[in-house]
Amino acid sequence: MNPEVRLRVGGITDMSTVDWYGNVSLIVFCAGCNYRCPYCQNSALIPLDAGREIDLELLRERLEANKVINDAVVFTGGEPALQPEAIIEAAKLVKSRGLKVMLDSNGSVKQNIDRILRSGYIDRVALDVKAPINPEDYGVVTGRPDLGEASVEAVEHCLDLAKELGIEMEVRTTVAPGLSDAPDFIKRIAESIKGRCDVYYLQQFDNLGEVLSQTLKQEKPPSRETMMSLAQEALKTGLTNVFIKTRSNGLERMG
Repeated sequence: MNPEVRLRVGGITDMSTVDWYGNVSLIVFCAGCNYRCPYCQNSALIPLDAGREIDLELLRERLEANKVINDAVVFTGGEPALQPEAIIEAAKLVKSRGLKVMLDSNGSVKQNIDRILRSGYIDRVALDVKAPINPEDYGVVTGRPDLGEASVEAVEHCLDLAKELGIEMEVRTTVAPGLSDAPDFIKRIAESIKGRCDVYYLQQFDNLGEVLSQTLKQEKPPSRETMMSLAQEALKTGLTNVFIKTRSNGLERMG
């Protein structure tokens, strides 16, 4: 463990059963993000100077305190891939304790994602595919049209590299009213990821928390029926292992 490496975090949750289904995970919320997604519920973590820097000894202590409970660690955010050296060192620490590691990322920084995945310490990627994989749609949904082309190139690379390296790939899309809830929108995402992921989760937008867009915060979450209908659009493309996640019913497999 490199004592000089520090990780900028917004917080650590000692136990979660819903971030990586089938595992009891310690969740590290990394601070700082390069996107401005209107539906973001962790908007306080967006500024690059958000949160606080910790050394990895604190993470080791939290792992030790919860060693009987946890079998995995999830690095989420914010965007953890903005801190590649720290994530690699932290993942190395986690793996040395016999735990599994998942990286929850928007996949937008190609060089950093490449470095992290090739480290050999990542067991699973939860990739937030925000929109159909083209610069225009990505620019709208992420609030960063200036990053549209780079984002698309990086997301494509992340999908292909994980497959090449044999890393489990979980793709997620947040379904938000008026932004990412059109049937064709979901269909085009499904067509892009077919054969390149192990599972696809459609996540219900939730207006609780620190939602970035105050306009969107006033909107109701899409209904379970809407979520089910969108899942059917994904299934029509031939994509398998499609799930919806709602506040009322949790995770449900649609096909």
